[in-house]
Amino acid sequence: MTKSWLIASNNPGKSRDLAQCLAYYGIVAQPYYEVAPRLDFPAETTTSYIENAKAKAKFAAQQLQQPVIADDSGIEIPAQPTAYGVTTARDLGQTTSDFDRNQALITTMAGVPDDQRQAVMRATLAAAWPDGRVVTTQAMIQGYLAHHQIGRYSGGFDRLFWLPHFGRTLAELPDIWRVPLTHRGHAAAQLQAQLLGQKG
Repeated sequence: MTKSWLIASNNPGKSRDLAQCLAYYGIVAQPYYEVAPRLDFPAETTTSYIENAKAKAKFAAQQLQQPVIADDSGIEIPAQPTAYGVTTARDLGQTTSDFDRNQALITTMAGVPDDQRQAVMRATLAAAWPDGRVVTTQAMIQGYLAHHQIGRYSGGFDRLFWLPHFGRTLAELPDIWRVPLTHRGHAAAQLQAQLLGQKG
């Protein structure tokens, strides 16, 4: 199994969270930009999590000539069926801060009652090698959207994603509890199992 990986993302928050999730399952990875010049990734043009993740991973593996892991993720909200999902970043703005994205979502959901605030976060991971091999995994987590941003242990939508069983948002849970509950954590666990079967 490949011993170390580069994370194919220019998003520091996503890279940090993905590295934590991978590390939880014994996969050593670091942001590619810590060891190589910045890449200009091709624009996401599909409505497929898998195809977006594969495109990023294959592009970075070829450019860097090292094994890489890419992520494509999004939040799906039944009360907002025509927005978000695989186009979440495009809908909310690539350069918008996590705080402002969350505030925009809070505003959009204003007045929606608690029992209609369901949400799903999905993650797709693609691991790619310079020789063209690619493996992918997908996972999801279900919860509800809080009315306010809560929590300090993580960022992004974790500060809005309410888990009724715990009575907390994901961001209120320390990483040792949070990571195995998240969409990326589940996807990282599946990826670790797949990578064990790879020779290089």
